[in-house]
Amino acid sequence: MTKQDFLVAYTKELKQLYVWAKDEAKLTRFLAGVSATLSAEKKRTPDGPAVLAAWRAIGGKGHPTLKALRALDG
Repeated sequence: MTKQDFLVAYTKELKQLYVWAKDEAKLTRFLAGVSATLSAEKKRTPDGPAVLAAWRAIGGKGHPTLKALRALDG
């Protein structure tokens, strides 16, 4: 499991769940913030159905925590 795997799965889930995520500019800005969070540049609590679905899609167990997401390889 890698951060890139999570971001790919998360992007897929966002596009399925939220109309705003179909706007590439909005999605790109949002994912930039998520990437900053995963690299410890920002602190944002991962939450919501898309985070959980993406976490499980990459083989995560239980509910993802910020610590667990940051610990993903790469």
